[in-house]
Amino acid sequence: MGVRRDLWTAAARNALVEALREAAHAFPRHGEPDPPAVHGARKALKRAASLARWFLPVIGPSAYVARDAANTARRAIGRARDLDVLPLALEKVKCAPEIRVALTEAIARERGETFAAAAGVGPEIVAGLGQAAQGAADWDLAEASDAALVMALRAAYRTAKRRGRAAFATGDDDELHRLRQGVVDLIHQLQVLSPAWGPMIEAHMGELHRLRATLGDYNDLTMLGEFALARRELEAEASKALIAAVLRRRKPLERRARSHFERAFSERPGAFARRMQGYLAHPQRKPK
Repeated sequence: MGVRRDLWTAAARNALVEALREAAHAFPRHGEPDPPAVHGARKALKRAASLARWFLPVIGPSAYVARDAANTARRAIGRARDLDVLPLALEKVKCAPEIRVALTEAIARERGETFAAAAGVGPEIVAGLGQAAQGAADWDLAEASDAALVMALRAAYRTAKRRGRAAFATGDDDELHRLRQGVVDLIHQLQVLSPAWGPMIEAHMGELHRLRATLGDYNDLTMLGEFALARRELEAEASKALIAAVLRRRKPLERRARSHFERAFSERPGAFARRMQGYLAHPQRKPK
């Protein structure tokens, strides 16, 4: 097997190892970390999970170890990160001052309870991430190839495109959230390949980033509505008023997301894969 054919597969594996190690370093070990620390850890974990999923059809069972380690760590701090963005979502909707105060206080209380419940799991999770990073570093790539990696990328693109078609046809919140997950995966996977043909791949990634950001704002508002409905601090009328404000704010976001989606997924999966294969076969730059 020629070295050239394996170059991008090795780069993707190295990026996964780096993401797992970065996540282990950033993961909160004790106490209640500030929002930027939680955001940094979760960002690295998202990248690690996306890259591990990319390898599932390429490497097989070994990739599940890395994916599961990243997902376990994400679940441990995921709710805290969700609570960190709710105040920002609350600023984007119009509501009565008393509703805003009640929700802000409720968010702060639940965040404290979330970290109290998760106390002590940090060292175990950090150890798991370290073991997963070492395991990925030791993968035998003899049976892997860049062609298999591109086919896995094609499958991820096709799945995200199908999710988007279903999501915008139904307007279902869960479907839109799954679309966002697929978009995040593609962004991290394309980032590895971007040196091959920077201007073209980065232009595509730019549209994916805009779609991800819009879907993220949409999802934050959805979580705010769900949080408000579950709070006893709010009377029924107050909850209804907030939900109405959330729905008004989400409508233009859904229209914008649909527009970004149509541009980011205008190609057929096969054409997308052939384009990526061409970039890797004749790269402007090789991966580091």
